[in-house]
Amino acid sequence: MATVSALLDTNVLIYATLTEDPRYPIARALLLGEQSPAGGELFISVQNLAEMWPNLTGPKLNPPDSPAVARAKIESIARLPHLTVLPVDWDTVRHATQLCEERNVRRQDYFDMQLVAVMRQHRIRRIYTENAADFKGLDGIEAVNPFAKA
Repeated sequence: MATVSALLDTNVLIYATLTEDPRYPIARALLLGEQSPAGGELFISVQNLAEMWPNLTGPKLNPPDSPAVARAKIESIARLPHLTVLPVDWDTVRHATQLCEERNVRRQDYFDMQLVAVMRQHRIRRIYTENAADFKGLDGIEAVNPFAKA
């Protein structure tokens, strides 16, 4: 069986830090590379790390993490030795805005297209995300919801 590299979406990273969340065991196993059925490399984007901050410190998390705790979580994920953090550069933004124009994407949905652009730049075909529908219909992208009941 061929290996498949994958990008972990921000929601997976967040759930991997929330020990009381029912999605924690699956997210943590993915983040630690213990549940990668494809056996390929794991990636995240600097975008994913940045998106963690408002989610960890904002009103959706009750109680929200303190800035120090949120920063520690983000830094600990970024330092995992088996996880490659990918940059966002001008080519990424150009590709993302082209995708947005083609698909009539507006507002915050831009950031999903930016992840797709990062994935395409690095030939990553799979993304693990709770929001698989956000990536539907994108050529060469397989979105897998690891939390969906089989």
